[in-house]
Amino acid sequence: MKIELEDLNNGHVYIGDKLTVRTKFNFEEDTSILWSGLKLITHPPCVKVLTVAKNEIFSKGQFESGIYERKKTLLVKNNVVPTIKNRNLEYDIELILRKPHPINDDEDLVIKREQKIDIISRSSGLQTKKSNPISFSISGLNINLSKDIFKPGETIKINFTSDDLKEITIRLLQKANLVCYCEAYGQTCRKVEELPPAIAGNVRTTNINKGFVLLKIPEIAETSHDYLWEPTEKDQWGFQFGDYTKWSLLILGKPKVNRDLIKFEVPITIISKPVDESKIGVDIFAKEGMRAPSLFNEISSKFQKIVKIISIDSDFEKYIVKMKNISKEKLEGVTIKISGLQEGLFETGPILTGYREWNAGEEKEIIYETKQNISALITILEDNSQKSIRIQSPVSADFF
Repeated sequence: MKIELEDLNNGHVYIGDKLTVRTKFNFEEDTSILWSGLKLITHPPCVKVLTVAKNEIFSKGQFESGIYERKKTLLVKNNVVPTIKNRNLEYDIELILRKPHPINDDEDLVIKREQKIDIISRSSGLQTKKSNPISFSISGLNINLSKDIFKPGETIKINFTSDDLKEITIRLLQKANLVCYCEAYGQTCRKVEELPPAIAGNVRTTNINKGFVLLKIPEIAETSHDYLWEPTEKDQWGFQFGDYTKWSLLILGKPKVNRDLIKFEVPITIISKPVDESKIGVDIFAKEGMRAPSLFNEISSKFQKIVKIISIDSDFEKYIVKMKNISKEKLEGVTIKISGLQEGLFETGPILTGYREWNAGEEKEIIYETKQNISALITILEDNSQKSIRIQSPVSADFF
């Protein structure tokens, strides 16, 4: 058995876009599986794996030996924290196949494939607030800046006047860390240590008459941000994961006479240039008109003329579904998923059957068993060419 994973976004995806993945399953013999799907995962400091998005490929079912190829998408929601490599906040696409263990009935056999993916924020380079000048006085020291928003590599000019100081020092401080709240380690994860601010730049002068100093922001300075992800799934409620970077200017003034040191901080914001999409590859699968096929819309009318439900017979808690390939083409890597519709709203547990190939004119028969009262059967078909169709059939209808 072999499974393969191919990222079609060239290693990058924007927050709010869809991550498109091609998967390939090569079953060398008839196989029973419990579940298969895609996950977008990361590794917080207080839990082994955090799943931020997932999508099912195959539910529990039986497969003939053969090759089954599927293209699936994962939506990267707007609250997902982008990749922060400085603090090892990174993501993987994980393809999972879970099947019965051949020796131990109490365990499942799990096969995985992983690939790295960078998640990028489109807004990381945008100025989202208005820049304002800074002007204040404290203990005889007057400070003036023309603005409070800067870019990496930019030089900050700090104007000052004072008659009582003999030395002025200004430091550029960065305070950055992961955010992790989880019940397993109390409200705040104990594995995330509180970090002191890092000094990213420093300038000192004793030439008070000059009236200004220049302080350059490093070219590699991180963008100011405050990201926080919270789950929607019940089994993860109470968990939070994020990252922040805050910048400030620490101003230190040493008086001429023996007095206390003047010390205070001024918050500033650092923004980066907008992301250049041409440098990381165009994310063609995230654009309008290039969406992955949906099971409920955008269904090819041509594919609807390929497969036909011939009959549905009932026999005490089971339904015998016969369907036919009415086209002139052979279908390859076909999966047929059948579930029941209860009270017009709820779907009963599905069964999935995979066929290596389905010849033109050939009929297939699938038995669906359920103890629940249903009014219709829902049949979902997919194949290696990524055709999809969803058929809802009343169980009392005559299909001849």
